[in-house]
Amino acid sequence: MNIKRLLTASSLSIALFSTSTFAYVVGGASSALTPGSGSWSWDGAYISDFRSALEDPVNFGPGGIVEEPISTVTMGAVNAASLSGIDMFIAPWVSDTDAPGFGAAVLDFFLAGGDLFILSDDSSHDWFSEMLGVPTSVSTGSVSNGGVPLFDGPFGTASDVTQHYAIGKLDEADILAKGGHVAGTNVEGEVTSAYWSAGEYAAGAGSLFIIADVDMIATTTACGDPICGADYTGMNDNAIYALNTFSFLKDHGGTSVPEPSSLFLMLIALVSLPMLRRRVR
Repeated sequence: MNIKRLLTASSLSIALFSTSTFAYVVGGASSALTPGSGSWSWDGAYISDFRSALEDPVNFGPGGIVEEPISTVTMGAVNAASLSGIDMFIAPWVSDTDAPGFGAAVLDFFLAGGDLFILSDDSSHDWFSEMLGVPTSVSTGSVSNGGVPLFDGPFGTASDVTQHYAIGKLDEADILAKGGHVAGTNVEGEVTSAYWSAGEYAAGAGSLFIIADVDMIATTTACGDPICGADYTGMNDNAIYALNTFSFLKDHGGTSVPEPSSLFLMLIALVSLPMLRRRVR
């Protein structure tokens, strides 16, 4: 092998590694752990379209709207060990009865740098947000609007995002007291979405999203319309809103998608240099 071929082979190895990507892993508790969530549990029928959209490479993956892929997992046990294998924990409409069984481990995960996505419609399903100082109360249910990052992002601009069934709001004073940002409000000015970049809720904490209605991202059909909430096939406003959330994590999350390691590239160089020297001789 001459020097030119060796350099070409080394460059190809680096290029192949550099273009490979690693999935950002989103995990949630199984329906066995969250019976109070019904079909809104992480592995329930109303959330399945959302999960499919997250894993669709057209949305998230090399060449997609957002380059980094996402993988979703259903967790049969939620504890420190299982949480160590994910980047974000999502809690869709988890009841106050079910949450204490694994909630402490999730909060520890978040405060140690893991990302957390809470969907809490009402005071009976807001254990996580209440423990973080941002409880949920009943909203008027009117449409919500806002700006970057949830309503305006790589997937487009979402307008008049709808709430359905049990409908919630957050208190702006609670959000600001914890270092957060109001992301969206309804017609009456009630806060329906809030977010925190990594480190804003507390030093070392991950990113945090609190949305005051799971049906802003879920897909159902019982509200009187053909589709209630998000239509991920037609990419309606609710769907745009939901997927913009995850694009925000690329630069603001507590657990970033791994990129090619500089150490790995250095090792390639260290291995290649002696071979080059021998060829020169």
